[in-house]
Amino acid sequence: MPQTIHELSNERKLTILCSKGTLNETDVEMIKSIVSNRLDWKDILYQGINHRTLNMMYYHFKNLGLLDKIEKEIIKVMKNECKVYELRNQTYFNEIKNIFDRFNENGIKAAILKGNFLAAKVYPSIETRTFNDLDFLIDVKDSDKVVSVLEDAGYIQGEFNEYSGEIIPGTKKQKLLYRAATHELMECLKKTDNPFVPVIRVDLNFEVLWKGNCPYKIETAELLERAIPVDIGGATTYILDREDFLIQLACHLYKEAALINWINELRDLKVYKFADIALYIEKFSDEINWNKLIDFCRDKKCEKILYYAFHFVNLMYEDIVPEYVMKALEPEDKGYLDEYGVEKEKPFKWNYDFFTRIFESDRILEVDQDATKIRFKEAKKESGII
Repeated sequence: MPQTIHELSNERKLTILCSKGTLNETDVEMIKSIVSNRLDWKDILYQGINHRTLNMMYYHFKNLGLLDKIEKEIIKVMKNECKVYELRNQTYFNEIKNIFDRFNENGIKAAILKGNFLAAKVYPSIETRTFNDLDFLIDVKDSDKVVSVLEDAGYIQGEFNEYSGEIIPGTKKQKLLYRAATHELMECLKKTDNPFVPVIRVDLNFEVLWKGNCPYKIETAELLERAIPVDIGGATTYILDREDFLIQLACHLYKEAALINWINELRDLKVYKFADIALYIEKFSDEINWNKLIDFCRDKKCEKILYYAFHFVNLMYEDIVPEYVMKALEPEDKGYLDEYGVEKEKPFKWNYDFFTRIFESDRILEVDQDATKIRFKEAKKESGII
């Protein structure tokens, strides 16, 4: 059972190494050594696509002059993947300008979250951070106004049928249930003629945590008040301030890594979510006020969430988060690092170590059925069925 990256297979070691933004001399030598050996490229391609790190891998291979060391068909797959996401991401960036021009005209302050900003300003090139939608944080009081502005821009609040290629408008009841039971509004969608982006998806979040049984509370209005302007594709947009953005990334990672509904869909542990935090800290290390972040987490009593994310980021990328920050956030009982379940319910414990959990998809077979039953009951409550 591997406890460090150095105990992993070469294929999985490569997946993590190539998710880094900046490679040191040791990283470079390790990557070159791994690529010179016989490798299971089927596993590498699967892990790269599954963990959204394939494009970063190609980026590093190209910069290190390693493309001639790899089978041509493998390189072709990587190159095609990069080109597709370059076109996809640029389409989304163009739409960010369209949307924020309208938001600004209507006095709406929204903050861009996660991958949209990271791809534009943190990752080394446009295609190296993949994403599938636009994520905005809005004040719930602005919900109707935001949706109205998006509808004027051609969006429909509803669901996209992947098979027919049609958008199915949401009913009034569906929209109300989304707002009541989740941390976001029902998705806003717009069809395009671009074969790589048949529909543009906009997620409108009004909470950075999760709804329902979440024991923590972070006020969205407080975050938006501190949001800072940033130019993306010629548009004046906003992002959360340096500390708040990092806190949101950590909250998002924890929510999806430890809660049963994400685990059941195998969307819980993805390398890119840990890489996001590592690259963000690396990029803004001189601007992050760690004491401010610590004070905020203590005030909101969410130290446990940040510690979870930072602990595993340090395990994967070797002490990215300063030691004094870890000590300030460290809980007395760290057993929860290997637990999962539904908040406020008795947790369940993994029998696998972290690295096995992150790379082995059959971890789902170990999930305790009682945890699934609890979540199913919670989902029925949220939907109003019981």
